[in-house]
Amino acid sequence: MESENIKEWTDVELFVKLREGDSYSFTEIVNRYSDRLFRIIQKRVSDKDDSQDILQDIFISLWRRRQDIHIVDSFFPYLSKAVQYEVIDFMVKKDKKIKREFLLAEKSDLDICTTDHFEDKIHADELDNLITGEVDRMPKTMKAVFTLSRKHALSIQEIATQLALSEQTVKNNISLAISKLKSRFKFN
Repeated sequence: MESENIKEWTDVELFVKLREGDSYSFTEIVNRYSDRLFRIIQKRVSDKDDSQDILQDIFISLWRRRQDIHIVDSFFPYLSKAVQYEVIDFMVKKDKKIKREFLLAEKSDLDICTTDHFEDKIHADELDNLITGEVDRMPKTMKAVFTLSRKHALSIQEIATQLALSEQTVKNNISLAISKLKSRFKFN
């Protein structure tokens, strides 16, 4: 595998070099998949800057987790799952941010609420209702783990201690909860 022909390498060849910490293979992966992933993210998020931030987070995670991931013959399945999880996390964080801003505005006794904030509040409430409905349908342990993780921002270790579960069980429940939300929001 010569570095001059890196554009001709298969994903498996790139993955081997990526695991070794080769930045050129990482750059090639970014170049190969950025546009395609960006379009998928953009369909769900709409805002270009937010979409670019999510894309960047996905590739940062790929670099950091390169020793832990397994690629069979293509990066796309792994990266498309990463898109799903990052978009859901983004929506949950955005929902929290909108609620926090709205509460700050109320506390400041602001008499004028702009149309944008009002629309954001409506969208946040709709999103919260969708997520809450799905979370309420989850099994008891999964619901508790997800709520502590996403709504109360507890670490995996804190959740495991509080619920007397193993850290792996907590991780599994978070993954399953996100998968359930992903299927509800029909990510492909």
